[in-house]
Amino acid sequence: MGLAASQARLLSITSRMADNELRSQMINNAKMRLTAESSQVSEEYVDALNRTQLMMKNYNTAGESQYQTLTFNNLTAYSAYNNQYGIKNKGGELLVSESDAAKFEEAFKEAKLDESILEGDTEGLNAKALEEFLKSYGLEKSTTYFENQDVFTIDPNIQKMFEGDMIYNTDGTRVSGIHYGYELSKTSTEYGIYLELLNDYTKTSDAYTNATIKEMQDTVFNTTSGGQTYKEWYNKMAQFDAVLNIVSDEDGNEHIDTPADAVNQATQLKNAMQEVYNAIKSHLKKSEEGGDGTFATAMEEYLSMPGIGLTQYDEIGVAQNRVPLGTVVLTHPVTGEPCKWIVYDESLLESLDQESLDSNGLPPLDTVITGDYLDGTYTEVISSTVTDVDYVESVIAMYEYFQTNVMSALKREDFSAGTEAQQAKSEYYAAAKKLSMFIFGQDVGSDFYDKLDDMEWCAGKQVWDETTEMWGTLFPTTALDPSEGGVVVTDESQWVDVPLQIKNPDGTVTTINTKYQPNFQAILDVYLCDKMMEEYGVPKYTWIDVNNPNENADAKAQWYTNLFERMLEGGYKAIENGLASSSEWLQFAFESGLVSMEQVNDDNNWISTMYTNCSDITESSIEIDITKAEAEYNKAMKKIEVKDKRYDLELKNIDTEHQSLQTEYDSIKSVIDKNVERNFKYFNA
Repeated sequence: MGLAASQARLLSITSRMADNELRSQMINNAKMRLTAESSQVSEEYVDALNRTQLMMKNYNTAGESQYQTLTFNNLTAYSAYNNQYGIKNKGGELLVSESDAAKFEEAFKEAKLDESILEGDTEGLNAKALEEFLKSYGLEKSTTYFENQDVFTIDPNIQKMFEGDMIYNTDGTRVSGIHYGYELSKTSTEYGIYLELLNDYTKTSDAYTNATIKEMQDTVFNTTSGGQTYKEWYNKMAQFDAVLNIVSDEDGNEHIDTPADAVNQATQLKNAMQEVYNAIKSHLKKSEEGGDGTFATAMEEYLSMPGIGLTQYDEIGVAQNRVPLGTVVLTHPVTGEPCKWIVYDESLLESLDQESLDSNGLPPLDTVITGDYLDGTYTEVISSTVTDVDYVESVIAMYEYFQTNVMSALKREDFSAGTEAQQAKSEYYAAAKKLSMFIFGQDVGSDFYDKLDDMEWCAGKQVWDETTEMWGTLFPTTALDPSEGGVVVTDESQWVDVPLQIKNPDGTVTTINTKYQPNFQAILDVYLCDKMMEEYGVPKYTWIDVNNPNENADAKAQWYTNLFERMLEGGYKAIENGLASSSEWLQFAFESGLVSMEQVNDDNNWISTMYTNCSDITESSIEIDITKAEAEYNKAMKKIEVKDKRYDLELKNIDTEHQSLQTEYDSIKSVIDKNVERNFKYFNA
């Protein structure tokens, strides 16, 4: 090969080798980029493995636990089995759904339309708004109490007197009633004031009684009968009672066995009792006209008991316009006063037991009274002959009744001559006047002071009218609603003073009098409720969910009451429906501190809590994202591996070609070097 050709070939090889080096460098750079891509794909895959989702545990309608993605809606939605949570913003406002916010605002609009709520009555407005708010969720307070029981048989005025605490819808349905009013009345200021006044009245009354007991005892004990004092013959009566022995003969009839002179002793003691009663009769408290069961009425019945061998009458029931075989008596056999009695002879009843009498009445009822006696009911009585046992036992019962009741039946003012009694009387009168003002709005006077703790008398059944044979009202009460016959005391100088103790910073206590407007309504409510519940039992009065009657409506009502009170007290802000259903937003809001959590505790109070400490919230791996990342990682790595293998093959081919070119380059360069050396020698020669 000529020198020129060799040089040309050498230049060509040098160019190709340089090109191979450039290609090799480019492929190595590409391989480095593959390494970076591989690292990025790995990082994305690891991120997916580490990524978690906030989840919450709640319960379905069957009470079974389940997990859901944590969203505002899932966290705050009502469930009878779930804890109640809330979310507040940095301003402390409770975040609520658009629906809850709309119902809250509508509730106040409806409440403001209630004309019974006076201007400025914030508490009344809020209570009405809460009622409307709960109603919007289908919640109504309801009971079957009135529908199932004839409560008005206790007193025909009960409904009229108590309707002030009942609330009705415009369609006439009752949404709250007697038990609701009962609970409110028991916790009212008026009821607390009444208990304070009644307590003071009771304490001063007891002190007044104790201060007069000695004078009362002296009067009674000094009464004589045949030269014996009350104490002496009462002790004799106790001894007589202790030795009394009654036996039955072979026919089943009872007789007195000992003492032999029991009838004579009983007669003497009865006569002595008559003398004692006559001596103290003018000192007895003023009895209720027509009121049975008073001390005077009972004693007069005892003292007028028929003697041995005479006829006595035992009342057993009521007959309606009918007469059996027997006798119609138009005058009382003892007092001689007119009456309407149907008398059964004892022999007609021997074949009947008491249960038959109670359930079926007294047969035979085969004769109808004619004429004027068709106008009402007649008292059914059994006539029988008084035995020696009946007589003596009645005397014993009379003495026991007298001993138990005489002191409380005497007028204390007749036995209060002493200084201590006068002071106690003054304090009692002052306390009684306060209580009288609170109940009636006026001082009813000392003749009626002893009745102020008798709720039945205070409630209206106070005076017996012989003409109408009905109870009448002597003093209307201070139930503030005039439609119920209430009295309103507008003169503040007539309001009652209730002592209030205030603890001073130095530890001492100062007692001040606080004036309150007389108002007996709450106390009347409680009394009537107690009467009805005593007669018919405690009413089932509870929340009903009209949309789902089988649901625990009490729990639901408490849930939404908690929500209402939190919105009212701390303010609220409606959250858009889109954000309310977004798990990503809530997780971001929690993690970034935009919002925080609150929880309702066992006392129905809202307390702050950390979502990370909440037992119902957990973190869970996002399986869908992991699967997707794994697929993308595998796909990307396969591409990288294919490219890497291709680059390795190309580098191998370049290396092989480079070695071949290098060998040829070295051979040609050697030939050129030899030719140059030979020519150099030739020209030097």
